[in-house]
Amino acid sequence: MKNIKSLSLLFLSAVVLSACSNDENLLTEIEQKRALKSYKVKRDASGAYSLDYELERDVKSQRVKNLDTNVNEFHLYPSDFENSQLQSEELFIDGNQLSIGFIDTRTNNKANITIEDGVALSIKTAAKNTEMLLNYSITGNEDGTFTLDFEVNNQVAVDFVHVEEVDVYEIHLQEGKSDETVFSRNLTKIASKALKIDFVNHLDENSSSKDTAAKSSAKRKPRIVIYNDN
Repeated sequence: MKNIKSLSLLFLSAVVLSACSNDENLLTEIEQKRALKSYKVKRDASGAYSLDYELERDVKSQRVKNLDTNVNEFHLYPSDFENSQLQSEELFIDGNQLSIGFIDTRTNNKANITIEDGVALSIKTAAKNTEMLLNYSITGNEDGTFTLDFEVNNQVAVDFVHVEEVDVYEIHLQEGKSDETVFSRNLTKIASKALKIDFVNHLDENSSSKDTAAKSSAKRKPRIVIYNDN
């Protein structure tokens, strides 16, 4: 009889331990599940920025402007209710810089996007936009890769270069014959390093002196840096 009771107790203990282990595994899976599925930062022809991002169903977000760092922070919290997965926000350049930060309060994972660019043009000026870069977007995909999409004005030649010494993807734009105006590139990022993208605009500047040939200068705008700390 004692043996039967002992076996029963051992069986119950095993069931309880198994249930606890399953609960712990489930909790670990929930904690490791990313609240932010994907995001897209985009700039239109006027230079205005906006942000689209997708969350898990049990996650809600709160936008906070960090006045100390000038970062547009998006705090992601667990929620007991199903919320809208797709969110959209208008963003504004502060000086010549736009900073975005996603903070997952459940896992403490963070994603930061910093962009150096000029202020948005007026609607009237945008209609006569003579810049080589017309619009662009950078998307952080769910699988951890990134997609860069952009459009240039007519008669703009595009060249892609990866400068290994400083680990920067450069997109060189200059006046020239080209049959393409819409481009897309998939980019990968090493976990411990930032993903850096520079649009390099090659501009011809006519010298005021007749004895001096036309000068050529390069303007890096916009410049994009993306960093994840996980």
